[in-house]
This record gives sequence, C-alpha cells and structure tokens, in this order.
Amino acid sequence: MAARYPRDCRLLTAAGFQRVFKHCEHKASDRLITVLASANGLDHARLGTVVSIKAAGNAVKRNRVKRLIRESFRARQVLLAGNDLVVLVRPGISERSNQQIIRTLDNHWRTIAAHAHTATPAD
Repeated sequence: MAARYPRDCRLLTAAGFQRVFKHCEHKASDRLITVLASANGLDHARLGTVVSIKAAGNAVKRNRVKRLIRESFRARQVLLAGNDLVVLVRPGISERSNQQIIRTLDNHWRTIAAHAHTATPAD
C-alpha cells in the first residue's frame, strides 16, 4: 500500500473534511502549508487537500500542487497511519519549486507523526 494512493486512502466527503476541521488533534503549519490531523481509528491514513484558485492560481498550477501533495503523502503514508489529514495551502505556494514543496510537506508529516505517536501511549 505504500506505493499506491487507493480510494480508501482519500477523504472524499464534506463530512470527512468537517470531522478533521472540528476534531483536529495535531497541526503543522508554516507560511504556505497547514496540515491538520485527526485520529481515524483505521490502520491507514487518509488524505484530503484544499487548494483554491486564490491560493495556487489556474488549474495547471493547482493540479501541480495537488500532485506534489499526493506524491509526498504516498511516500509517508505508513508513517502517518491511523490519521485523517487535510492539507490547506495559502497564496504563494505555486511560486515554490517542487523540491521546496516536498521538503516542507516532509517536515510537516514528521511533525504530525511525532505528535501522533507521542499521544498514542497516553490514550
């Protein structure tokens, strides 16, 4: 499953997104990207993205950003297992290089995973 992004690893409904927004347990953020996480009780992570025209520009730029987010998630989804994640982007993201976006996301994934793993034993 680490090399794939199947349907069951996606947040597909508004209710799924709202659950993460309302019950956010962990957050990693910088000037351009915010990642919200909430435990999902599953053995795998699920991802949702919010990439607006205002934040990223035209469809070509938005799709590039979404592809980078999905690719980064695919590489780290085992580390993030048991979480629903929503990635929000802010204006200026499309001016960043692919490497900068991937590096930023990797830092956010590590932050979320560290918080999630330290919170798990206390439950």
